[in-house]
Amino acid sequence: MKNRILSLKKQRNALILAHNYQPLAVQDIADHVGDSLQLARIASDVNGHDMVIFAGVKFMAEMASVLADDTPVYIPDPEALCPLASYCSAERVRKAKEHHPGAPAVVYVNTTAETKSECDIICTSSNAVDVVESLRTAKVLFGPDVNLARYTRTQTDTEIVDIAEDGHCYVHQKFDVKEIQRLKEEYPNATLLVHPECPPDVQDVADIVGSTGKMAEYVAQSDDEAFIIATEVGLVDQLRNNHPNKVIIAANENAICRDMKKTSLEKILHILEEQPAENLVTVPKDMRGKVRLVLERMNRVGLKESPVSQVPSATH
Repeated sequence: MKNRILSLKKQRNALILAHNYQPLAVQDIADHVGDSLQLARIASDVNGHDMVIFAGVKFMAEMASVLADDTPVYIPDPEALCPLASYCSAERVRKAKEHHPGAPAVVYVNTTAETKSECDIICTSSNAVDVVESLRTAKVLFGPDVNLARYTRTQTDTEIVDIAEDGHCYVHQKFDVKEIQRLKEEYPNATLLVHPECPPDVQDVADIVGSTGKMAEYVAQSDDEAFIIATEVGLVDQLRNNHPNKVIIAANENAICRDMKKTSLEKILHILEEQPAENLVTVPKDMRGKVRLVLERMNRVGLKESPVSQVPSATH
């Protein structure tokens, strides 16, 4: 099946993008694998391709559809959604703006196109701090993930107001600080890398807090031999595959995003064979212009990405 997909990909002049949380078999046939920010920048320049297949969840494919102009964007499973996005509706953003007039709204990329159309700029877990500071304002509205908002507060003097006080990622809520401390005792020389969607007490014991792209970069460049990874297991699988000589420990082997795992090689092959209309991702015309504007604003922030932040309490 892999050979059939690669052959058809060439015939269709297709570009396959895959998020770091995708199954390893899907990452293997992708042209680019990365975090949301990395893939957003690639999606903004797909000239020369006749179609894009985005192996991820729907908000990612919507983002690519807006940035890729007239190039059709397909998603392997239209029902692959992000539960985090449900915490931050467009109406919730509008109400927050009413309560805090003049404060710009920074919306996490894990939101629907409709929600993005109501904000002033988008951010990802990779560039949230840079985006907030780029606004040069005393206060910003931020949502939906409260843990990412909390992390951003530790890195900036800007006042950050939660748009959704209950917003969280159910996968990253699975990480338990007691279990992580047990792993650190078992692997005392391991570096602990934690995603900023994790709970505050988990972030506080981390050596490094960063996005999946930052984690992958750090492991690749570090001379350390062992790493404890606190994020979805798709990245753990990727790191184990890419660095067989390093010890990669999952902070929780059950940290699995059900929607990310809805993608399969069979579904990608079906798109390449049939280009089914139900898998084509579109954003309404009345939203496309505004969504593109806020995504392009994000892509212009910190084009040279800042290094992974070191947690002040880190022991490494």
